[in-house]
Amino acid sequence: MEQLSVCAMCGTVLDIPEKGELLMRSPESFRNLSLGNPLKQEDTYTIYQYFSLHQLEQMLLSIRSQSISGVRCTVAKKVTNSYPMVSVEELLQRVQFPQFTEIVQKGAFQSFLQPIISMEDEKIFGFEHLLRADKREVSPAALFNFAAEAGLTSMLDQRARKTAVRKRAQEEISDGVKSFINFMPSTIYNPDFCLRQTFHTVDEYGVDPKDLVFEVVETEKLDDVSRLKRIFKRYKEEGMMVALDDVGAGYSTLELLKELEPDFVKIDRAYISYCDTSAKKQEFLYKVMDVARVLGTKVLAEGIERQEELSFCKQIGVDLAQGYFIGKPSSEAVSGNSLFPSR
Repeated sequence: MEQLSVCAMCGTVLDIPEKGELLMRSPESFRNLSLGNPLKQEDTYTIYQYFSLHQLEQMLLSIRSQSISGVRCTVAKKVTNSYPMVSVEELLQRVQFPQFTEIVQKGAFQSFLQPIISMEDEKIFGFEHLLRADKREVSPAALFNFAAEAGLTSMLDQRARKTAVRKRAQEEISDGVKSFINFMPSTIYNPDFCLRQTFHTVDEYGVDPKDLVFEVVETEKLDDVSRLKRIFKRYKEEGMMVALDDVGAGYSTLELLKELEPDFVKIDRAYISYCDTSAKKQEFLYKVMDVARVLGTKVLAEGIERQEELSFCKQIGVDLAQGYFIGKPSSEAVSGNSLFPSR
C-alpha cells in the first residue's frame, strides 16, 4: 500500500468540490481552530463542513498556522476515513492554484520536440521530448514547481512520459531515430511498480523500445545512486536505453558516470556555453570524453547556441549536439531542412 501511495495515489485528491467536507487526521490534538463545530469527531479524525472554496482555503490556512505535525487531510462532497490523504500544504496548493491542478489532472499538456543531431553528418539522431502546457502562459518550470509543492510530481512525471511516447507514435518518427524522454528518479520508488504504466503505454502504441532513451533529470539532486541503478536496470531489461542529463551539476560527475555506465551522457549547458574560449570548461569536457570513451558512452552537448560552440565540440569528438542554434522545440518533428535556423 505504501508503494501505491507514493507512485499512484499522490494525485487522487484532485476533484475538490465547491461545497463539501474536510476530513483531518493528526497524531496531535487540534488546538484553538476557528473552524466551527465539527460534523463528526473521533479519536483519530475530525470532519468539518465548508460552503465555498474560499472558506476551505481559510480553514487550511488556520490549520497550517497551528504548526501541528503529521496532519493529513482529504476533501469530498461526503468524506470517509478510508479516502486517500495528503498534507495540509499539498491540499492548500491545489485549492489556491486550481488552474495548475486541472492541467495535471486532465493531462492538459503536450510534448514538444527539440532535434538532436549527430556530429558526424549533422543529420537528425533523435529528439528530446519537452513538456509544454496547452495554456502557453504556463511555463514548464512553473508547472513542475507547483507539482512539487502540491505533491503531484509523481503524477505529472508519469503522465509526461506517457504523453511523450504517444507523441512519438503520432508523429510517426522513423525507426532508428531516438526519442529522449525525461524522468525524475525521486518519483520512482519501486521501478517494477512505478514504471508499469510507462511500459504499458509503449506496448499500447507499438513503439519500438530500442528507439526510446530515458534520461534522468535532477542529476544535481541525486542522493541515492543505488536506486537510480535499479531504475536504469529496469529500463534496459525492457530493451530501452538510458541517459544521464545535466552532467556537471552537483554529484561528482565522473564518479557518477563510471558507476551508472549510461548509454548517453548529456553535458550541462553551463559547460558548453563559450566552451571554445574557456580553458576550465575545456578541461572538464576532455575528462568527460576520456571516461565516456572507456565506457562506450555517447556524449551529447546540450544548450548549443553558437557556431563556435558547435565547432569546438565537434573538434574534440563529441558525438551529439542539441540547442537553439540547431533547432528550437517544436510541436512537430522537424526535417533536416529545418535545422540550423541561426545560420
